[in-house]
Amino acid sequence: MPQVRLRLKLWLEEQITSEKYPGLSWINEEKRVFRIPWKHGARHGWDIDKDASLFKNWAIHTGKFKPDVDRPDPKTWKANFRCALNSLSDIVELRDHSVKRGNNAFRVYEMLPSGEIPPKRKRK
Repeated sequence: MPQVRLRLKLWLEEQITSEKYPGLSWINEEKRVFRIPWKHGARHGWDIDKDASLFKNWAIHTGKFKPDVDRPDPKTWKANFRCALNSLSDIVELRDHSVKRGNNAFRVYEMLPSGEIPPKRKRK
């Protein structure tokens, strides 16, 4: 029987709860606010197995990456994950809480209750 592919929101909730990714955690579980490590690939000390594992596992889950067949491409995994996350109307980035630079860079997001749609974002 084939494995059921979870949608990103449910898959991400499972990953946060599993605590298997360092830095991926609830900031406030009750309010559904969480953080994702977002270290830049060009940073000194960047490690594909540590810093790209969440993005890699999403690529495997979606069938975009087959470990025994495809060449590792962490830049694409991260971009695809970011695009998938940004496409969800019920997950919004709390940009004022995110840290974009440095070895401990991370992004903070909030999972909105089902049916609650945030106001449209203004483009820069």
